[in-house]
Amino acid sequence: MSDLARRLGVSVATVSNALSGKGRVSPELAETIRRTAERAGYVPSHAGRALRTGKTGTIGLIVPDLSNPLFPTFAQAIERAAKRRGYAVLLADSLDDAGQQAREISTLLARGADALIVIPRRGTQIEHIPVPLALLDSLATAGNTVASDHRGGGILIGQHLREQGHRNVLILAGNETSTVAGERVAGLREGLGSDVKLTTVHSLASLQAGLEQGHKFQPGSATAIACAYDTLALGVLSALAQRGIKVPEDVSVTGFDDLIWGQISHPPLTTVRQNFNEIAEIAIGFVTGEIDRGQLVPVEMVMRSSTAAPAKVSSSPLQGAV
Repeated sequence: MSDLARRLGVSVATVSNALSGKGRVSPELAETIRRTAERAGYVPSHAGRALRTGKTGTIGLIVPDLSNPLFPTFAQAIERAAKRRGYAVLLADSLDDAGQQAREISTLLARGADALIVIPRRGTQIEHIPVPLALLDSLATAGNTVASDHRGGGILIGQHLREQGHRNVLILAGNETSTVAGERVAGLREGLGSDVKLTTVHSLASLQAGLEQGHKFQPGSATAIACAYDTLALGVLSALAQRGIKVPEDVSVTGFDDLIWGQISHPPLTTVRQNFNEIAEIAIGFVTGEIDRGQLVPVEMVMRSSTAAPAKVSSSPLQGAV
C-alpha cells in the first residue's frame, strides 16, 4: 500500500480505503487505485489482515459425502454466496463418519475459520462451536438453520402420483436414520393418501443402492417407484433399462433433488427441485450476521417423462420388502 501511495501521490489510508471499499474515496480514484494495484500484480495479504483484524475471511464448509453428486452442487452454491461477500470457503468431507466430522470441525477451527456451515452426518448433534454456525439439514434437526421443505416436496410427489392413478407404490426411502429422508417419506405418504398400497424399503441413498433395488423389483408388483433421492432413482432407471423394463410404460419412477443427471437420464426424471442458491444465501447470511433466524425454503415440482398413468394395477408381493 505504501508503494501504491507513492506512485499515485495519495496517502496510505486512501489506498487502504479504496482496496477495502471503505471510507470516503471517490469512485474514480478508487478505480484508479485498484487498476494500478492489478497492473502491479499486488494482491491483498490475508495473513496480514488476519493479524490486524483477528479475522481470516474464511468460512468452513463440511459435507457428509463428496461422492454424492448432491453435495458438490451445495458446495458450489455456498462458495458463490460467500465470494459475493468477500469470503473464501474451506471445504471438508466428513466421509459419512461422525468421528471424521468432529475432526474436520477441529481442523477448520484450528485454521482460523471465521464461521462454519455444516451439512451434518445423519444422527449427529453439533454443539459448543466458538464461531457462528449454520446447520443445513431438516426441521427435525436440533439447531437447524435452513432447510428445504422436504415434507412439502414429498407431498407434491405423492399428489402427482395419486392424480395419475397410482394406487400401489414402492417407496425407496433411503437411510432409516435420516431426518431428511424421514420428512420426504412422510410427505409422500400424506400426498398419496391412506387408500394407497405402500411398500417401503430402506437402504443407502446411493446410485449403487438404486441399482440393487432396481434389479430386485418384480414387474407388476407396483405401478410406481417413489425414491427419496435422485441418486436412488437414477440407479433404479439404469437397472430397469438393463432388464428391459420400460419407464414409464411398465412402472413410473420419481426422485427428489433435481440433480443434473436426472435431466439427461432416459427417460428424464420427474423429481423435486431444491433451491440451492437460496439455501446458500440464507446460510451465509446467518453466519455473517445479516439475518438472525433460520428459514424453510420452498421446493418445486419438476414433471418430466419418467411418470405416467399406470397401464394396470397389480397386487403381487414385492421381493425384499420390509
